[in-house]
Amino acid sequence: MKIISLNTFGGTMFNELAAFVEVQRADADVFCFQEIFTTDQPNFVTTKIGKRANLMDELKQLLPDFRALFAVAQDGIHGSEEVCPGTQHGLAIFVKKNLGITRSGDFFINNSRNSYVPPDYATFPYNAMYIDLSINNQYLTICCLHGASQPGDKLDTPNRITQSQTIIDFLASKSGEKIVMGDFNLLLETESIRMFESAGYRNLISEFKISTTRGTLHKQLHPEYAGRYQEYADYTFVTPGLKVTSFEVPDVPVSDHLPMILDIK
Repeated sequence: MKIISLNTFGGTMFNELAAFVEVQRADADVFCFQEIFTTDQPNFVTTKIGKRANLMDELKQLLPDFRALFAVAQDGIHGSEEVCPGTQHGLAIFVKKNLGITRSGDFFINNSRNSYVPPDYATFPYNAMYIDLSINNQYLTICCLHGASQPGDKLDTPNRITQSQTIIDFLASKSGEKIVMGDFNLLLETESIRMFESAGYRNLISEFKISTTRGTLHKQLHPEYAGRYQEYADYTFVTPGLKVTSFEVPDVPVSDHLPMILDIK
């Protein structure tokens, strides 16, 4: 089974994103996407900061053989003080239609739905969504998340410790194997990351000696961070019972984050 996680940058680099998805869809089973937008305004394509309000529908067109699931965090697009009625921000999981989903849903890991009070990004809501799969009488839960972005240093805070514990506790209630993937907005050395290792998960970013999840393009897209670039934000954790056949984080120019590509048995 091949599972891909990517923070889409809100579709800002849509042509590159679409080309990547078109290549990967041939043998991918699950896509976990962060920074997804959907809208009830069919003619509203991009915001003034380049986010694509129709991104969910555009991904559906690219992935017709996949079942599309969306979990709302905030009603209204955010960014540069822009909030657009009828537009929603959240997470998406696309699942190959031949896979049996037994349950799906989401839960909040920082703040709550529609908690954003512009321009204070500390109030922005962040959720995690999950799918439960039954494959050959074995159970697998895949969890996709976008962690709190503030404070921007990506270091531990009480909220981030609680965020990690919330995810760990939720998944502890699930039987079978588990995969947790997404943009955690955390540095590698934080306790918030070590908590998953202490809970028995394999940290594939460490295990496979991944040197960056932001890539070379990140520096070009965000020159304002010169001298204080952060190489880590995205992580993949798996339970020990899963056989990882490959794991890579290719430096491809599709976003200000890199995709994580996991193959398991």
